[in-house]
Amino acid sequence: MKKIMSILLVMLLILATLAFTGCSSGKDGTHNGSQSAPAIESAIAFYTQVWAAFGEDNKFPCSGGDAEHSTEGPGQFMLTEDNADSFKQLILVTDELYDMLVDDAATLLHMMNTNTFCSAVAKLGDPAKASEFAEKYKTAVQGQRWMCGFPDKVVVISVGDYVVMAYGLEDNIDNLIAACSAVEQQAKVLVDASAMVE
Repeated sequence: MKKIMSILLVMLLILATLAFTGCSSGKDGTHNGSQSAPAIESAIAFYTQVWAAFGEDNKFPCSGGDAEHSTEGPGQFMLTEDNADSFKQLILVTDELYDMLVDDAATLLHMMNTNTFCSAVAKLGDPAKASEFAEKYKTAVQGQRWMCGFPDKVVVISVGDYVVMAYGLEDNIDNLIAACSAVEQQAKVLVDASAMVE
């Protein structure tokens, strides 16, 4: 009887060890070392957090949103047929890039001069194409002929299913990068380049 009890006890210990090993977390706090994608409720919710993370000293007069959702600070921009041309012209998004997005976007623009800061957060239809989107957006911005004021930098940041795209003065772009990282540690800078090419 003692022999059977000993065998059962050993088996229970083995099963307990396997169960605890299967439930262990990786170094990053996720199960088995895998990272879960950032959970973003919406473009406007994320951009509202990012704008708050800028800090008062780094903020500037701004507005966002489409005509129906215009507001101070980040605003929801509905990617409808009526708003498509406006979004493309403001954010410098080509037809090809626009077609890569789904209708979940928010914008934030400098109130005096968009070349000082112009940006959008938008959801990608296919998040696997984030790098492709980033490179094509950089090319679109660098291909512009600037008439009034010159932006220093263009940036594209990947955050889960979303991309943050912007062009403007270096300090403003750097503050955007820092704010995105503060809100979501998994934010990944895909493009950080000069807005103009020689």
